[in-house]
Amino acid sequence: MHTIDVVLVCLVAIIAIGLIAVIARQRYMLRARGAIPLAVRRHDSRWSYGVGRYQGGELRWYRAIGIGTRPTRVFSRATMTMRSNRRPTQDELKSLPATSVIVECQDGAITWTLALGESAFTGFVSWLEASAPTS
Repeated sequence: MHTIDVVLVCLVAIIAIGLIAVIARQRYMLRARGAIPLAVRRHDSRWSYGVGRYQGGELRWYRAIGIGTRPTRVFSRATMTMRSNRRPTQDELKSLPATSVIVECQDGAITWTLALGESAFTGFVSWLEASAPTS
């Protein structure tokens, strides 16, 4: 076997192991309690897909592609408010399922747009309403 063949086989093996790790991480996270598929968009940028997990007063969002164990973004129930919800527009249907619910939220000074499934939306609203009343 030539050196180039060995390097090529090793490279293919490393790529395959990396892909398997990403898929295993995503499957593990989706099976965890309180996990939902969740797409996130800030202002008018593109959608980023991932997994959301409720933990106490936080919604932790993990990017779909990656092997990290830390959340990419943490939404605090204490500072987050829902501004509106709607169905996807025609342009959004190119990248989101037709059954998605689009939710515009304010988290501090930043506006976020979330895309959830119908049942996940119901859970999200319940989670938001479970926060302590503010005075």
